[in-house]
Amino acid sequence: MMHYFAYGSNMDGRQMAETCPACQPVGHGRLSGFRLEFNVYSDRWEGGAANLEPDPDGHVWGVVWDITEEDLAALDTYIGHPTFYRQEQVVVDSGGEQRQCLTYRVAHQQGYVRPTDSYLNRLRQAMRENGLPPEALDMLDAAARPPRPHIST
Repeated sequence: MMHYFAYGSNMDGRQMAETCPACQPVGHGRLSGFRLEFNVYSDRWEGGAANLEPDPDGHVWGVVWDITEEDLAALDTYIGHPTFYRQEQVVVDSGGEQRQCLTYRVAHQQGYVRPTDSYLNRLRQAMRENGLPPEALDMLDAAARPPRPHIST
């Protein structure tokens, strides 16, 4: 078994059960050194999808899963590794323990891509079901808002 850190739609237990039947939730976790952004277009969701961007002052909440090698192969196919998303090893604080986890992200993306309401609702529901703190919902809502244009006067 290995640990997988999900910060997008894979926080949803039903979705994970379809993709990775042997997976088991460990609990919620906090990944430091990144921020949540919607800068990737998803054909599946027909809008922006969650992504991690390095940020030394940031952190992202998500769900830690125990997965098997077979689950990992299924996740690679589902997520699009290595063509689109790349695997990365990260350290997540989960239940007071530092856990080595695998996660996926698209590097070097820029620009906001508006997520659909159905995608955001899926993430909110998964966050509540997995007991993520209220801060996680606030951070999701902040990341989902379009950036404000900068106007020089």
